[in-house]
Amino acid sequence: MLITVSGIDGSGKSTQLELVRKYYENKGKTVLTLWTRGGSTPGINSIKAFIRKLGGKKLPPPGESKKRDEMLGIPLIQKAWLSLAVLDLMRIYCITIRWWILRGKVVICDRYLWDTQIDFKIMFPSIKIEEWLLWKILVRLTPVPNKPVLLMIPSEISAERCAQKYDPFPDTPERRILRYNLYVKASRLKYWQVVDATRPIQSVFSDIIIDDL
Repeated sequence: MLITVSGIDGSGKSTQLELVRKYYENKGKTVLTLWTRGGSTPGINSIKAFIRKLGGKKLPPPGESKKRDEMLGIPLIQKAWLSLAVLDLMRIYCITIRWWILRGKVVICDRYLWDTQIDFKIMFPSIKIEEWLLWKILVRLTPVPNKPVLLMIPSEISAERCAQKYDPFPDTPERRILRYNLYVKASRLKYWQVVDATRPIQSVFSDIIIDDL
């Protein structure tokens, strides 16, 4: 069983993921949760740490910075970064998650493939990642969730909620609006079940769980 929970910051993903995890564990299921954001997966983070160790102060530190933006603005680095990110997602989605599902585990993902596509559009607006052969292979091989959920809230509520919690690398107001607009556009596609996350927590939770497990 594979459940994915997507949405902009402040939509309640962490709260719902914890409720879903406890629900299935109380039913005697083995539950595994994953935070899968392209470019920030454990494999990519290890590679970035290794490169920073080799490059020393020549490379920018983690997080947003002018130096980082300049480096990622180089076309060759963009393509290399994206290729590594997609390959690591293949490892996670196409091998690890499939293996866990085959072993009868309930897998819950905080964000999924479509969230990463939105992230890539924001980071590299000039690159059409969806046209890459590598990305098409990833899409083809990635397991289709039994319950793909998109939590939607207005951008104003997202901004209010984000202001109340700590985020080491928050979106700028402009980027938050852009991200919201991309989710609104994607919500019209057939990827996921769109859930109004402005409702009470338990009402949202009841839309996510699958009772016949």
